[in-house]
Amino acid sequence: MDIPVIQHWIVAVARAARLKGAENLSVASDTPMAGAWSVTALSAGISEDDLAAHVSVHYRLAVADLSTADPHAPKLLPSRLAHKLQVLPLRYTDRSLWVATSDPVAMEAEREIAHVSGRTVHFEVASPLALAQALHATYPSSRALRHELPPLERQAKGGPHVLVVDDDADTRLLLRRALESAGFRVAEAADGPDALTMLQEGDLFDLVTLDLQMGEMHGLQVLNVIRSRIATADLPVVVATASDDPVVEMELFEAGADDFIVKPVDPPRFILRVQAVLRRRDPKVFGKLF
Repeated sequence: MDIPVIQHWIVAVARAARLKGAENLSVASDTPMAGAWSVTALSAGISEDDLAAHVSVHYRLAVADLSTADPHAPKLLPSRLAHKLQVLPLRYTDRSLWVATSDPVAMEAEREIAHVSGRTVHFEVASPLALAQALHATYPSSRALRHELPPLERQAKGGPHVLVVDDDADTRLLLRRALESAGFRVAEAADGPDALTMLQEGDLFDLVTLDLQMGEMHGLQVLNVIRSRIATADLPVVVATASDDPVVEMELFEAGADDFIVKPVDPPRFILRVQAVLRRRDPKVFGKLF
């Protein structure tokens, strides 16, 4: 007895849109995504970009405009994960990340992206061909991790070591308590010069949280010095700012920030951000810790 073929979700899209040849279309559920799109588009006599429009209508999602993707958004996902899941970060806020995908029903991928980025994920639709081209341009295969993190053995001795830099004592206390409750080791600096001295003295830190508006030395100045020193050029930095102005966000990423949080700080969200930055830097090490 023949076993019925479990149809790919794209067949349902084609039939709902009454595309040419849809009633006789057969695509097995385990067909690679690019192949499923190609077969469906050829059967209907339309381009894959036109098919993307039908997919977006069926799932009530936007069509991804890959040409207007925020150049800083890809920092929120490591290259290996983006290629593995075939997704491209498009834009973001403090709490959300919009991602282009050819597989809008990939719930496991959605959960994995949310876990790594620390944000709520919103899918937009793009054809596999267009998405592959954009991924290649955004994440060159030769791109390597920018930072060689300490081995797992050192992390296990007391958790990742974080330097909290803020001129407000109450904020430092809030961040320290949140970090220590999550298993981090914490050191504090009350201003930029103090932080730079601590970083220069050789105490190995895994990440810095940096207040933007400080009286003694502005956070951007501190970040520029961190990035200018060979020893700390690739040290992960999460900036805390009271502003959600996109211009400020762009300045932060252009200066080399790995992520940002908006004050007042929500401790659980803050911890997720810190963990996400460390996982992006080295999934093999920090993926086992968080």
